[in-house]
Amino acid sequence: MLEIFQFFSRKISQILKENLRGQPIEELEEIRIRSNGSIALKFTKKQEILEKRVTYQDILETIQIMCDNSIYSYQNEICNGYITVKGGHRVGISGNCVVENGKVININYISSINFRIAKQIIGCSNRPLQFILKVKENTIYNTLIVSPPGVRKDYSIKRYNKKHK
Repeated sequence: MLEIFQFFSRKISQILKENLRGQPIEELEEIRIRSNGSIALKFTKKQEILEKRVTYQDILETIQIMCDNSIYSYQNEICNGYITVKGGHRVGISGNCVVENGKVININYISSINFRIAKQIIGCSNRPLQFILKVKENTIYNTLIVSPPGVRKDYSIKRYNKKHK
């Protein structure tokens, strides 16, 4: 988990390290950063807003680090509103969109980022598998798992299957 600090500017990384001491860091799910605003830490069971302010420059420096100092090479991902960094972490990006022919071709003045921390949850598929696998036929049901972020997907599968059996 401590490897995530490498993706942030020196200032933001220092703020995070100071404020995460004594916190359940393994429960950290998201880090939300707003230009000229605060940093929000979303944990599994709580959210904390840090009083320290970050600037546009801090966010720009962080984006440059996340893009290995080559923002241009990440342009397609940025136009989709996010980039994926080493470790599978996804970083949502918002700012002023440049639109051409109904398509986003660039995002200027990135005003906020939302760093979603990827983590392995061992055994999380055990329950939903009973609704997906056709064990007797040695195949699977056609399956689409849909649920809002932060909501358990195994619960969604169970609830849907009970309604449609």
